Amino acid sequence: MTGLHHRSLGEGHMGNINISGLIVVIGTPGSGKTRVAKLIAESLGCRYLNVGELSLEKGYVLGRDEERGSYIIDEERVREELSRIEDTIVVETISPYAIPQDKVSLVIVVRCRPSILLERLRGRGYSKSKIRENLEYEAIDGPLFDAMQIADVDKIVEIDGCEGNDEEIYDALRGIKKGVGRFNWSQDFLSILEEI
Repeated sequence: MTGLHHRSLGEGHMGNINISGLIVVIGTPGSGKTRVAKLIAESLGCRYLNVGELSLEKGYVLGRDEERGSYIIDEERVREELSRIEDTIVVETISPYAIPQDKVSLVIVVRCRPSILLERLRGRGYSKSKIRENLEYEAIDGPLFDAMQIADVDKIVEIDGCEGNDEEIYDALRGIKKGVGRFNWSQDFLSILEEI
């Protein structure tokens, strides 16, 4: 994220939205969540926290899902930990149930076109079944549904995480407007079904 250190979204503001508390960044694996979350944290001058990394670091793990090749986090313990945070912080997660709803000021749903997501997940070495599961999740608006589990629609914003350089993402965040329903990837998903 070079070249953005001098840029700021403005303390306590992102576009036309006042923020404090948890800024949650959620999306399908490979959608660009980490990039967007770190860019927001850097721009606002606040801390970035990844729920998966926190869970491993603190031992908030209940077990391992061998089929999916992922850990099962203790969402209750993570939620308790996040509830104690008083500062503005950017939290990256794929699990909305680990987030204390009363602390959420904004949820940014990072979306990605399934055809681009397919290549990203292949690049990560995901199994065919895991790729298909994640592409279906994106195509049926799974990330948006998850966001609605922790925040009202007026606190949710969708952005495209699969296009643009850091500067373009930054500009999109500065001009951010509340709202959902901007993305419909169903046709793109259907066009790549045979590739999965």
